[in-house]
Amino acid sequence: MGVREVFEVLYSPVNAFKKIIEKPDFKGVLLVLVLFISSILVVQYVAYSKYFLETRTPDDDDWTESLLNQHNWASNGSPSLDDTDYKMGNADGNHSVKSLVSSDTSIWMKITDIEPLDCSEDTGYKELFFWIKWTRENGAFPSSGATLRLFSGSESSYFESSLTGLMASSDEWTNATLKIGPEQGWSSNNSSDWQSVTGLEFRLVWETPANLTMKIDGLYFRKYVSSIETGYFSGAIIPFSLQAAVTFSMNWILWAGILLMMAKVFREELGPWTTFFVIIGHVFMATVVYTIASAAPLSTLPTLDLPLEAGDVNVLIFETWSPYLAYQVASYLLLVGEVWIVALCAIAIRLLRGITWGRAVSISVVAFVIRFVLRFFFGV
Repeated sequence: MGVREVFEVLYSPVNAFKKIIEKPDFKGVLLVLVLFISSILVVQYVAYSKYFLETRTPDDDDWTESLLNQHNWASNGSPSLDDTDYKMGNADGNHSVKSLVSSDTSIWMKITDIEPLDCSEDTGYKELFFWIKWTRENGAFPSSGATLRLFSGSESSYFESSLTGLMASSDEWTNATLKIGPEQGWSSNNSSDWQSVTGLEFRLVWETPANLTMKIDGLYFRKYVSSIETGYFSGAIIPFSLQAAVTFSMNWILWAGILLMMAKVFREELGPWTTFFVIIGHVFMATVVYTIASAAPLSTLPTLDLPLEAGDVNVLIFETWSPYLAYQVASYLLLVGEVWIVALCAIAIRLLRGITWGRAVSISVVAFVIRFVLRFFFGV
């Protein structure tokens, strides 16, 4: 069986099936399998080029889970860990970092000596995520300012942004995600450099002194990196290939088995089972075509940021992309491909034993309905 007959199934199925019936060969099916796996990898590559995975520093909630590490927390109070009031944790426990000052007009906490982090526009971290909570006698809001500084090299070189619009009321946790980088409106002081962020400071100020508390938790820088760039896709090539091979085999066996069963119901004989399985295996060249075709509309979809706590990623992908016409077109191609397979199966059945077109189409359509029900209810 030559390569020509495998591709001839797509544009001249009658001639192709006649040749296959005369000289059935499983090598053609193996070629279809290789092409199917390749088409799946193409589509997966296109899809994964759109997925941007969250990358954090630190990887876990390390900065607010311990005071005994290479980083230094400092404050105008006394930094300590709070294991009763926190928002995030890691394998080592659940804590927040807190500080208390008595009869003062300000409270600040800072962490220094972090590795120089690149927060530049092109490849650097794009966001700073944290939880913050403050308390003050009578709950008065920080009347003289709430700021966040990002140190660059030294504490005299820094970027600064206001937290006033982000702060919740006294004794309430606030979750904030700040955009960072050259175009995000941070003021710059001295020779600060976005390519080298080495620490940060939270500062709250009032006009009159009082007892003050500040707590910080879940503090990390983050950015979203293409899953192609991270190597996630390349590491998944073998699993994708194995899954595609299993999918192809299951569909091949199910379609052939259901068609044989329906032929018995219609009291028709389809000849030697080896010839029948070979010809049905060639039918799945249609699957290769519509799978490859779906890559084109998928390539036009917008990129998708996938947070670590995204939950069900498939649901997130569907909710984000389903409104787009390109995603809908890619989905419709699956239906078009299934109809194509039904037509090819009808042609194959017709040629195998000279069955009438009406009965051949009936067998193929009923097999499709049964196959659809199995997929809908059992996912096979």
